[in-house]
Amino acid sequence: MKMSRKEVERSFKKDFVGEVAFRLFSNKPFDRVSMDEIAREAEFGKGTLYKLFSGKEEIMVHVICRGIENLCRDLEEQCLGNSDARQALRLLLELEYDFYTRYSNLVLALVLYQSDYSEPAFLERVRMQHQQHIDLLVKIFERSRIEGMRFRMDNQELIRALKAAIKGLMINHIEQPIPDYSREKDLELLNAMLWTGLLA
Repeated sequence: MKMSRKEVERSFKKDFVGEVAFRLFSNKPFDRVSMDEIAREAEFGKGTLYKLFSGKEEIMVHVICRGIENLCRDLEEQCLGNSDARQALRLLLELEYDFYTRYSNLVLALVLYQSDYSEPAFLERVRMQHQQHIDLLVKIFERSRIEGMRFRMDNQELIRALKAAIKGLMINHIEQPIPDYSREKDLELLNAMLWTGLLA
């Protein structure tokens, strides 16, 4: 369904505010970023900002959902579209790891927000995006099984285990920063878990 000009403009403004807010959220904890600061950086009046979002929590949800949409697009192109199933799984680990690295502050803020407050309606958008993401991961692992790869866990358990491992690494880096930390070392660990720890 084609959007009206006003709907297109509103969508553009929301995405622009999301990009500005994401830069702020990436540089300091979520609870230290205010709507005033977002409005100032976006060069919007605060009233205009509140016409687009109910608060910074809804902006956070918008940013995370856009990130999941981009992640799903990359998974479809690079993993489902890859003729080498083993390489597709390596790329899957990289894409998932990079997503949680980039959005770690917001993912943690979302978890805390959900535990502290009754859930507003806009959080349903996150659940829907998350389910689409999980469905896509299931397709990728199912294709790997069809091509002869064997796993000890079913697809849902496998996805839960990998996500828990990636999130665990993110939390560990926040709690105990490692001087010689590198993306390559973390991915090496995740690949070892997949190919030697979870494969039958």
